Amino acid sequence: MNYQTLILNTKSVRDFKKDVVKNADLKIIKDYANDCKRLVSSIDLEVRIMSNSEVYLTLDGIAGYKGHMVEAPSYIVLLSSVSDGYIQNAGYIGQELIFKATEIGVDSCWVTFTDSKAVKEKLNLVSEKEVVGIIALGFENNKAKAVKTTLNSAYRLGLDEIVYLNEWGKGADNTALEERGILDAFAFARLAPSAWNKQPWRFLIHGENVILAVKKGEEIYSYEEKIAAGVIMLYFQAIIDSTLFRLNWHLDEPAISAGIPGDFKVVGYCNL
Repeated sequence: MNYQTLILNTKSVRDFKKDVVKNADLKIIKDYANDCKRLVSSIDLEVRIMSNSEVYLTLDGIAGYKGHMVEAPSYIVLLSSVSDGYIQNAGYIGQELIFKATEIGVDSCWVTFTDSKAVKEKLNLVSEKEVVGIIALGFENNKAKAVKTTLNSAYRLGLDEIVYLNEWGKGADNTALEERGILDAFAFARLAPSAWNKQPWRFLIHGENVILAVKKGEEIYSYEEKIAAGVIMLYFQAIIDSTLFRLNWHLDEPAISAGIPGDFKVVGYCNL
């Protein structure tokens, strides 16, 4: 996939037409989960495609923005075994499926929820796995353009506000990033979506490491921040992979302390 183009063209759609998504397209998206990039290859993640009649009214009140469920023709439901990094992994893979949907002309959006157990029970999902993600699929209602949110129209922090060089809080200069060949990776990562556009992530370039930290929410390192972390790790890695070399994320802290403040949680790091 051409990730640069997909990142620029992917949008979060909250108002969908009634038009159904073809079964062939749903199969392409589901099958892609078997071959797509994964953050943690050892984690067992299952993708289920469900219909409007199975999901929309069933989850109204317990999923969606403040309990107002997003109505769409189809939904992806992600279920995962529980292991270190499993929610970040779901964010990473879920965003890969969103990119595949965009590539074949299907619109999408992440659907928020707070109670995985309640979602699982409401949908009558028989599985030992935990529900870790819901993604609405369909086609944008063009009449609703005034209320849609796109990655390019939403307010974005500047690069120097999310990328620090050598020490926390010291904004990286674009020239310094360009000299290292990593300006594009950070510029595209900056466009990653997050719940309510909170943009909770920060990068610290420290020695040979790029450390990713996420601002803690009301609950310590909440579900939404973990999903957002997985999403932005995909954005960054996809550009590095396609322009420089194969990159791997490590979901722990580097051996050398980097002075990251207590209101941020280190998600992981990679080596450049």
